[in-house]
Amino acid sequence: MRNKKIWLVLLSLLFVAILGVSALAESEYRTLKKGDEGKDVLALKKAMYWLGYFTTENVSDQYNGTTVERVMMLQKNNGMEETGIATPELQELVFSGNAVKTDTAPKASPVPTPSPTPIPPKGPEATPSMPPLTEEGFLAEDAEMEEFVYINEADGRWIYITSSVSIDLKRYTDVENTLVWFEGDIHTTDETPMTAYLSNPDGKYPGKAYANPMTLARENQVVLAITDDHFGDRWNGGVRPGVIVRNGKIIHDNTFKDGQGKFPNLEVLAVFQDGSMKTFKSDAHTAQEYIDMGVVNTYAFGPILVENGQLSEYMLRDEYYTFREPRCSIGMIEPHHYFLLVAKGRTSDSKGVYLTWLADKMLEKGVVEGFNLDGGGTAALMFMGKMLNKSTNTVRATTSITGFGNSDFVK
Repeated sequence: MRNKKIWLVLLSLLFVAILGVSALAESEYRTLKKGDEGKDVLALKKAMYWLGYFTTENVSDQYNGTTVERVMMLQKNNGMEETGIATPELQELVFSGNAVKTDTAPKASPVPTPSPTPIPPKGPEATPSMPPLTEEGFLAEDAEMEEFVYINEADGRWIYITSSVSIDLKRYTDVENTLVWFEGDIHTTDETPMTAYLSNPDGKYPGKAYANPMTLARENQVVLAITDDHFGDRWNGGVRPGVIVRNGKIIHDNTFKDGQGKFPNLEVLAVFQDGSMKTFKSDAHTAQEYIDMGVVNTYAFGPILVENGQLSEYMLRDEYYTFREPRCSIGMIEPHHYFLLVAKGRTSDSKGVYLTWLADKMLEKGVVEGFNLDGGGTAALMFMGKMLNKSTNTVRATTSITGFGNSDFVK
């Protein structure tokens, strides 16, 4: 009887040990939810790309709103409760290769495993000493300065702040995917709005003459400047420029009907007096109608990247203009709060990005209206009069730029 009891105890201990091993096996993956970040988040999103739930493999390690949305799609397609939370069970399904794919899933290779871990992009690392700021990020009254300038080119960080404008520009490098890009977080006010600058602004044909974009930036003492829709080049070439309004004045009102499939499709980004942005189809409104709506500037290029907080229709088409190129884009997070994204391309250190990469990045940053401006050889990014994304001997002449902030130090 005693031996029987000993055997029962041993069997019980063995059963507990088996359960413990099973529990450890079940906890190989942690539960992931909105706000989490890390290598496991990055691995999950890359695996979901191969299942078709992300449009680009260049994803971040942030579990954000877009990730929640895509996880819910995956859960729906696999008959799971649509919580948007990546449980260990869901992750095991994804990495097993047995998850249901979307119709747009890549067909090149099988689902990757969580390892080896990809090399993450490198961004600025230094921590600048900042002056006193308001809650909105502008200079506080006790800052004892009119403007704050921080430039650390080696680290990839440029900052400019006054009592009415705040610019934080960062450079990122992705060695694994041969990519260099710049992200700008910009806050403005009614006193210092986003402003368009045209060549020959007071002449008979403003925005038609060509000029070096650096010259335009320096002459107007613009702190942060980008090239925009390059409408003057289409004008000079006898091509429809699109619906163009600059600084409240009609420059052109010649576009084509929506859906013609051309590139650029001349969709419109409208900037309103209240600092808000809204995207429109190419023929949605006339120039006068935009002005009557309170629009100050319209940019005609496209495609729309993000519309009403969602990917635009073109960003859901796998066949639409699938090339890695230098890119220049801008979006609105909320009125007077903008996100700028410029990617280098056609260089040894950066091959450029896909349009879908721009759109996904904007969604991750909380952009609700995002727009693609003229890229390629046109794309130029300047800070305090200095070119950042290309060498000065490769600068293409343009007829207009758009910028934020003005300073006497820009020469």
